[in-house]
Amino acid sequence: MNRLSLLLLTLVAFTAHAAEPIDFTVKLETVLQHDDGKFLWFHPRAAAIPGTNPAAPAAVMTIQKHLKVSDYYSGLHVMTRATPTAPWTGPVLPPELDWKQQPDGVTISVADVTPGWHAPTGRLLAIGCQVRYSEKGKQLDDVKRAHQTVYAVLDPKTGKWSPWQVLEMPADEEFNFARNACAQWLVRTDGSLLVPLYTGKSAKDRYSTTVAECRFDGTKLTFVRHGSVLRLPVARGLYEPSLVAFQGRYFLTLRNDLRGYVSVSDDGQNFAEPKPWLFYDGTELGSYNTQQHWLAHSDGLFLIYTRRGANNDHIIRHRAPLFMAQVDPATLRVRRATEKVVVPERGAELGNFGCNIFSEAESWVTVSEGMFMKDSKQRGAVGATFVARILWSKPNQLARATAPTASKLRIVTLGDSITKGVRPGVKAEETFAARLEAALRADGVDASVANVGIGGERTDQALKRLAKDVLAQKPTLVTIMYGTNDSYVDQSKSASRITADEYRANLGQLVDELRAAGVTSVLMTEPRWGRTAKLNGVGEHPNVQLEKYVEACRAVAKEKQTPLVDHYQHWTNAEAKGTDIGAWTTDQCHPNPAGHRVLTEVMLPVIRTGLKSPLSTFRITPILHP
Repeated sequence: MNRLSLLLLTLVAFTAHAAEPIDFTVKLETVLQHDDGKFLWFHPRAAAIPGTNPAAPAAVMTIQKHLKVSDYYSGLHVMTRATPTAPWTGPVLPPELDWKQQPDGVTISVADVTPGWHAPTGRLLAIGCQVRYSEKGKQLDDVKRAHQTVYAVLDPKTGKWSPWQVLEMPADEEFNFARNACAQWLVRTDGSLLVPLYTGKSAKDRYSTTVAECRFDGTKLTFVRHGSVLRLPVARGLYEPSLVAFQGRYFLTLRNDLRGYVSVSDDGQNFAEPKPWLFYDGTELGSYNTQQHWLAHSDGLFLIYTRRGANNDHIIRHRAPLFMAQVDPATLRVRRATEKVVVPERGAELGNFGCNIFSEAESWVTVSEGMFMKDSKQRGAVGATFVARILWSKPNQLARATAPTASKLRIVTLGDSITKGVRPGVKAEETFAARLEAALRADGVDASVANVGIGGERTDQALKRLAKDVLAQKPTLVTIMYGTNDSYVDQSKSASRITADEYRANLGQLVDELRAAGVTSVLMTEPRWGRTAKLNGVGEHPNVQLEKYVEACRAVAKEKQTPLVDHYQHWTNAEAKGTDIGAWTTDQCHPNPAGHRVLTEVMLPVIRTGLKSPLSTFRITPILHP
């Protein structure tokens, strides 16, 4: 068989495999039922919180009261479920997620929220849009940047939510309106987020869509950059985008007033020109002026949508029933033969819904009945909130990406010659970096520690090589220890090599740049010089100047809420108790093997305190270690 024939057979086999539909069944559950004329439960969206049993994660569902005025919503309520079959609790309204009343009568709230699990930090993120309401419930555009993306963070171990925070965007006027609303966002394997946004100069502007890359450190979501901007000069433009990753590419579905659109990207930033959604035979899908969302299975990509042509002309914008069908990722068309109803139409609209992977066995579609038509009740709607459990015929391997994994903990030790450690009398395996790795491995932690210390280095020099020597290694955690060289006054000089203010600013920038990359920083003060150290260029003991820089390091740790290992204080306490700390060094400055053992012993409690199981939820709790 020649090479061409083999290639053709391979392509035919691949095409046949790609064409094979993934079967599923639907189990429809009613979570809530409410229609008292005052409010409806609306915008339910769920996320799974992985636990010890991957087949039975816990669930969190966010939901709001629709207050019978268009797009007027309460604070964000939360429902929880311990396992896929356990009873639901709630809805409850955490005070951090409630309305914020302003002195001028304006109410600040949120809307269109989508929760999701961030495995690298073990946190649940809820992302939506900020809204300002008048006393009558009208959405206001009365101040600059009234419509921005906001987020709140749940620590599942404590059950506590953070208050809403605004995702800070660039100053460009195109981001005066910048919403992630009713939108699926995703977490990449490196912990970064891709957050689709629809933007404009104001709420009256025609909307454009872009995808923002963000970093999340467990507390703060930080904008890094945005990709290509998709525009459509039709009606209100492109908005309410939802994003999914499938087989190495990124797919974006977009709302437009006249029809839905789809686009694709190889990198999640640069997207192709959007195309209208079509069925496989080239006819229009018929979904318009509403959102569509995705469900990805390891063996197939699915779209969930509403459309015309389903005996549903009595429904506003044909927003019911909810359909689900497989998408051909090559042609970006919907395969009509695979279409199934996942939530039936009962006289209410179903246009505001959520979709999420729950486990290898199932995914969820969540939606509430919008009782906005006069005959909704007569047709059978009751204001129900549904969970449509999509039960797959084969395991969904993509669910493993959301589950805790025992991935390697990568630590980088950044510093000067004290960090480098190796010198006459000190072998590589005797440095604190090597001892730290050995101690963590003895604890059963799959850890690697890369020592990038350089002799004589200062903080300003460290900043210049941070990207190449540190960030390129994609670390989980970086220890930062500087000050001895920064503070030193050379012979024939009258001042330190850099000022304490410069040192403090440099340390803060190191922490900020690492945090922006999703990396945890641990600041460390330098160990104290020995009692008989040589005097510096102004005839002082080197500790006189070093103490100023130690204070600056402590101040940065407090300001940035960064963990601190205070070696200087530990060595000071030891000396005060009669220990000759010079005996821990080779020359009254650089630690010998005994000194490196002391450094390691002081570091380990801080690292271990923040080390949680499973390892993917690794984080450090800020601690001042004496």
